[in-house]
Amino acid sequence: MSSRQRLRICDVWVVAFLLASVGFSALAFAQTRPPAIADRLQSITQLADRQRWQAAAAEIASYRRLHPDSVPAAVLQAEILVHIGLLSDANTVLQRILALHPRSVEALSAFAELSRTLNDKATAEELLLRCTRYSPADPATWKRLGDFYLAAGRKEALNAFRHALALAPRDATVMAGMAAARHQQGDDFGARHDFEQANRWNETAVHPDAMVDFLFAEFLLDLSDYSESLKYYQRAFDRNPTLTQARLGRAKSLIHLQKWSLAENDLKATATADEWKIESLNLLTKVYREQGKSAEAADTAAEAEQFSSEQSAEKALGNQIASSLQNAHALEQEKKFSEAAQAYQQLTHDHPDVLAAWLGLGRCEAELGELNEAETAVRSLISRQDGSAEAHALLGKMLLRSQKSDEAREEFLRAERLDPLFTDARLGEAASYMVESRFPDAIRILQTAKTDRGAGVEVRLMLTEALYKNGQRNAALEEINDAIHHFPENKQAQAMKDSLLQSR
Repeated sequence: MSSRQRLRICDVWVVAFLLASVGFSALAFAQTRPPAIADRLQSITQLADRQRWQAAAAEIASYRRLHPDSVPAAVLQAEILVHIGLLSDANTVLQRILALHPRSVEALSAFAELSRTLNDKATAEELLLRCTRYSPADPATWKRLGDFYLAAGRKEALNAFRHALALAPRDATVMAGMAAARHQQGDDFGARHDFEQANRWNETAVHPDAMVDFLFAEFLLDLSDYSESLKYYQRAFDRNPTLTQARLGRAKSLIHLQKWSLAENDLKATATADEWKIESLNLLTKVYREQGKSAEAADTAAEAEQFSSEQSAEKALGNQIASSLQNAHALEQEKKFSEAAQAYQQLTHDHPDVLAAWLGLGRCEAELGELNEAETAVRSLISRQDGSAEAHALLGKMLLRSQKSDEAREEFLRAERLDPLFTDARLGEAASYMVESRFPDAIRILQTAKTDRGAGVEVRLMLTEALYKNGQRNAALEEINDAIHHFPENKQAQAMKDSLLQSR
């Protein structure tokens, strides 16, 4: 897992809340992207790899204006938004791209991966199973499902890998997964056979996979075959020097072989990675003690204890923030806006960097008619992070209610530039023109928005109103009839038609 795919514990728990609060199963980060990815999108990916989040955010928004329907671009934008703290925006970006591509295996499998990261195993499984239904002839979908079951220790892993192998014969990574599944179920004889076959295929592959060697090394370590496990950990690390797990595994084999100095060197390196820090420090403490380095052992043990305490505190804080957000959001959903505003306000006071709290506070104060306070809350969010389409659209609505149509329009345009599929932003822009009685401008925007896939009845209702107010009564009637045809259950559309028929 790369550094940009790891969230702080606090962020993970807040993401988990947000996903639950809007009824959407999972964000995700693209684990792999198409090999023929556009050069520009690849350069943005490289910015994200270097953790240049603000530059990446600006570039991906620009890219998506040219390619609004691109699944890889939307998933990458969501990833970037999560890392800059705009979790609600990330979630809605993914909701909108899924509305366009509900059967996208790339998007669904990425969402499943983050669901698993967030420990939402039921959702992850459902999404991965959906991928196999949508693309049953794709071995990668079955391998992802097998990997999921393997990580969960479930017996279904073996069958998933069998499906993958039937579709991709001689795939060393699939065979290694099957071997690991056999080992997990106690079939070590079958596991060794499969691992040896996977290794033979891996050696003749155009691009040998380090994970094949790593999984075999783990198997051998479990069997206490330390010399052989050391050989395969070394091979995995040689193939992929960034595979920290292989270096950590090598250190474990070296410890069992009592090669203390070599183990010490490996553990010092793996202890720099947060994901493996505690385990590495604990093993390093043991190595120091075996070498008689009492002072170093004491210092390392103290460091491990301190880091463990910090992680526990951070996780507790993340839980507290997520719980507070969830409570505030529940009050908002129940339309208890005053109580919700107080809860969000407390959050912004205690944790001003939790941007979701500022957005929630702005929504609630707007509902209460406290437009100045709402505007202050949303501008507080924007001052901290300017890349939120949700915030700019909300600010635009408040400015429009305050009859500041020019300023409102600018905010709606900013929101649309950040997320080209954000229909509400386009509706807001049209509404700003209608407030100024610039109906032809509003009609132009609404007619374009109407052609968007997934455009709702609201676009047609606004277009009907704009046409009527522009003196185009027949066109308005034609538009409302079309709205009723597409949305026959909508009572507002029928009421608008009745009103138009009565007008002369």
